[in-house]
Amino acid sequence: MLHNSGHSTAKPNTLHDVIVVGSGPAGVHAAYPLVEAGLRVAIIDGGLDSKKQDNQPINKKLHNKSNPYDLLIKSGYVFTKTYQLLKVQSNIEIIQSLAKGGLSEIWHGICDYFTDSELAETGLPALEIQKEYKEIAKRINLKTKPQLDLHGQLILKKAKNQVYRLPIAYPYRTKSVIEDLKKYKNFTYIPKQLVLKVKDKNKHVEIESISIESQEKSYIKSRYLILAAGAINTTRILLQSFRLYNYQVPFLTKGHTMLVCLHPQTLLKRRQNNIASLGQVSLTCNDLDQDLNSFFVQFYRCNPLAQDLALQYIPLPKPLASLFFSIIAPYLVIVDVRFPTFKSNKSFCRLKKEKCDIGVLEVSSHTTDREIKKHKEELKKIYRKIQSFGLLPMKTITSNVTSHYAGGVSFQSKQGKLSTDSKGRLHQAKRIYIADSSTWKVLPAKPPTLTIMANAARVGKNVLKKFQP
Repeated sequence: MLHNSGHSTAKPNTLHDVIVVGSGPAGVHAAYPLVEAGLRVAIIDGGLDSKKQDNQPINKKLHNKSNPYDLLIKSGYVFTKTYQLLKVQSNIEIIQSLAKGGLSEIWHGICDYFTDSELAETGLPALEIQKEYKEIAKRINLKTKPQLDLHGQLILKKAKNQVYRLPIAYPYRTKSVIEDLKKYKNFTYIPKQLVLKVKDKNKHVEIESISIESQEKSYIKSRYLILAAGAINTTRILLQSFRLYNYQVPFLTKGHTMLVCLHPQTLLKRRQNNIASLGQVSLTCNDLDQDLNSFFVQFYRCNPLAQDLALQYIPLPKPLASLFFSIIAPYLVIVDVRFPTFKSNKSFCRLKKEKCDIGVLEVSSHTTDREIKKHKEELKKIYRKIQSFGLLPMKTITSNVTSHYAGGVSFQSKQGKLSTDSKGRLHQAKRIYIADSSTWKVLPAKPPTLTIMANAARVGKNVLKKFQP
């Protein structure tokens, strides 16, 4: 039953039916079926206001001038708090956010479906996920034939059946979903809390958190717990909860290889006024043997936010480089190539013990020599293919900034030191489930958010079964 107002804080000694950690795409879609079924559900997370500003200077060492970072630091408040509290030592730049809505605040809504073989390799049940895809697509208003910009139209026409439109959910911010859920009387949103540890007891789970503002500790109880804080932070919470310091767990991520291309066909066309890149398309060619072991290629118009990144590659004084970029940018296409990631001893994360309660997560990500060789071979094929579409590659840029990551608490048929069963339940606990990509065994090249949402809904329904006769 819908009600006019929801709760924003939890009452002392309240025993919830289910608590979900995280308000991003995984968290809200894990909560949906539980809230709609009438269970007493709470979402707890950082919940910071992405529009709030403060006067603290941003640590520019953390700012790698990537597009996602440019979007994230629009709120210095969220950026500063996130990297103060969620400490990471890594050889790559890892994007995190304590904002209300999580990383959906910088997600531009590009989706794709995993194939059955990709789902199987990941560890997800294909039939269940395919069913959830349909429900999620309706819920987020997924558009399978979005409007194409000029670049997209010309590429699609030239490439014929070798390029297809990517479905989009634009705009989609899960912070607005939180407001919808708060209309239910049985839903509670608990913001500005950083979850430190969880403890599975006989009849409930205890969640220990700390206030982001006052640093005061709190303890809340729930019959079941769903962790959906993102692969890195779900892993951090569990390593800390089980005191598995310096224990290495799998870490999967993928950076970008971006090909900056001139699109000569657009030079004589009328310049479009809109700057939104809604009409993204993707390369799909049978003659390139695309499968899980291959790649995913997106085409999109050069974003004005990329100017700072672009200027360093233009061999001119900055004022002239800026002028040159502003003139040529409308005629550029960015070809974003991503490769899948598999488990490797060279890529892992582990928690380093600190005096405080918030440990520092050490992340190591390295591409194997075999993968590097394979990527180079496939890039040559991609170069030839996009040239046949009328694009002229000008510069190749490799980015070590990532918002796509997985692993840490992988699916396993048998219990490991830290592992999850096929239903999403942590082997080491009876009442703790995981709904984000930390359970995945492989990270396919395709955009993962749609699959994260579908799996989260599946896990939420698995928890719901625990309350049904």
